[in-house]
Amino acid sequence: MSDPITRTEKVHIDERSRRARSTGQWFLENRTATHPVTHNNELTIFICGEKAFEDVAKHIRNAKHSIDIICWGFDPGMEFVRTGSTWPRGETYGDLLIAAGKRGVKVRLLVWYSSLVGGSTQNMPGHTHGTNPWRVVAVGSNEAGKISAQRSLSLLKEHYYKSAAGRNLMFNGASGWRRATSDDLPLLAREEYCNSWYKAAFAGLLENVHVRTRAGDSGSIEKSLASEKHQPGGLGELEVERAGMVKVGTHHQKTILIDYNRMDDGSRAVGYVKGLNSVTDYWDTEAHLIEDPRRETGGAREAGEIVQVEKNQSVYIGFETFKPYRDYACRIDSGGALTAVYANFARAWERIGYDFDDPNYTPPAIKNKVRQASHSSVQIIRTQPQEQDKTIKEMYFLATDQAALASGYLYIENQYFQYQEWSERLVQARKNVISAWKAGAAKAGKSKADMPLMHVFIVIPVPERQQMVPRTYDTLAVLGQQSTMAGQSEFIDSENKKPATLAMHDEFGQPISLGRAKPAVVEYANRIDKPSIDALEKQYGLKVAVSMLQTSGRSYRRMRYREIYIHSKMLLIDDTFISFGSANLNQRSMSVDSEINFATNDTRHATDLRRRIFSQLSGGNFDGKGGTQEDISQTYKAWTRLMLFNLQAKRDSEAMQGFLLPLWDNRSATYRLG
Repeated sequence: MSDPITRTEKVHIDERSRRARSTGQWFLENRTATHPVTHNNELTIFICGEKAFEDVAKHIRNAKHSIDIICWGFDPGMEFVRTGSTWPRGETYGDLLIAAGKRGVKVRLLVWYSSLVGGSTQNMPGHTHGTNPWRVVAVGSNEAGKISAQRSLSLLKEHYYKSAAGRNLMFNGASGWRRATSDDLPLLAREEYCNSWYKAAFAGLLENVHVRTRAGDSGSIEKSLASEKHQPGGLGELEVERAGMVKVGTHHQKTILIDYNRMDDGSRAVGYVKGLNSVTDYWDTEAHLIEDPRRETGGAREAGEIVQVEKNQSVYIGFETFKPYRDYACRIDSGGALTAVYANFARAWERIGYDFDDPNYTPPAIKNKVRQASHSSVQIIRTQPQEQDKTIKEMYFLATDQAALASGYLYIENQYFQYQEWSERLVQARKNVISAWKAGAAKAGKSKADMPLMHVFIVIPVPERQQMVPRTYDTLAVLGQQSTMAGQSEFIDSENKKPATLAMHDEFGQPISLGRAKPAVVEYANRIDKPSIDALEKQYGLKVAVSMLQTSGRSYRRMRYREIYIHSKMLLIDDTFISFGSANLNQRSMSVDSEINFATNDTRHATDLRRRIFSQLSGGNFDGKGGTQEDISQTYKAWTRLMLFNLQAKRDSEAMQGFLLPLWDNRSATYRLG
């Protein structure tokens, strides 16, 4: 049966030269009726929050007609451009939208919210958490028009210094609740501001600012999951993986569209497709400093360590600021891809029961009020269970098939590397390529030594939850990389070495033997074909490097190391193809949560981005040069050497070069959470 994501192409062979010419397929050409490929897009790609959020702030300030935002979470108190070290370090997101509304700009904000898990996800500060009853400002119709970050701070300081009640304010810090000090006032004011902002917004008291929430749809998710090769859950009563997906499906898309409906030719429209969440934790610079006062402070700090700082005296050292975060964003200027971003928002807004109330809106197949220019070709793809749209999954599979045909590289930087079906697709694609190579090599005068190698660079974080370890192990095991999940590997080996039977005695003291059931995750892992590193190269022509990221720097008079949390969802192939957005490489993003990515085959952007990423991660040691087969082969060797160098640098308490380290996780789990 033909693959529905691959186009059919007739290839004509020249009888005299016996040569044929075909074209690679990077876009979902069989989906263009609903997901058009547009060719008039101007792209700007940002790495990390500092520059991306600054750019968003600039365009929000310049908005004249409309601002349409979809996000997983919204933090009114996050500052886009930051100076200083205490809140507010700049104009807040909430203030930017209030100001736009007062200028007459129509602001529509659509946020995911679940009453089941809102308190744990904390994706709406001031609504899901930080709603303490000591608020200074009572939000009435008069007060709503005065809400601002600076006013909240001023009023709280006045309350604190001039009243007995103010002196008794409580603050929830790293060690729990305690009496607030003057140093706590900025964060206390932040809580009050966010709480007041949301109360005013939901009451309809913020001029031209319309905030709505949406939750996942269980029926649609069940239907979407039905077509998955590997079903979630199924390892026992206590495994909540499937229930968590069905009952708590999220809307994970992150887009911003500005001035799409201005009454002109649409040339001033600007849109963003992001991985970055609109929550303060995600602000960071490309330098990923070990401590940066512009990152958020307060609350529960990241676990520190006990170190001896003076003779016979030990002290606990935590980190003052939130950990470094890494992610990407793309700005699309006045291109046809904005039509798809706009249509996605319009359908979502109407689906929750609100009229889109826009007389200029017509279906995307009709509307195309953008300038014609010679820029990047782009396809907007999605996961949307309510429309049974799984084009992000189809794009990943198509791009992987194309990458497998070449002898270049595939680069993945992703928060969750937990999609076993993708790893299996890659291995199968390489099997097909190598089989064809062997069949034709002799006729072409080629030997086994000439077999092309494909280099795969995987950059992921240590799974954020222990229950995510088994899914990560399974996905890596297909690629022969299970040893990086050391704890799970050792656990599985240990269980497999135990006797298959247990010697017991019945009630009369007679010996009996009972079969011993292995943990279900072990039985599942045992069924996975795990090629050795040698076989991976010799049989499939694959070389795979799996890395995590850490930053190093001096703190408390010693060299310290800290995880760079990878929130990215990046796919980059052969200096030819880029896709990123909100979708992780796990079953949630491919089938359960609503997601949106952009994809482009613009070689200029792909080459530039590869150089930027490789240079950043290596501390300037390499960038892949021209991206040729030889360049990538040498880069792969340098990459693996640098990981080992940095591992030794940590052992010697020396500074690392760049951020690359071999992935290593000593945890194990018997229950899965995908």
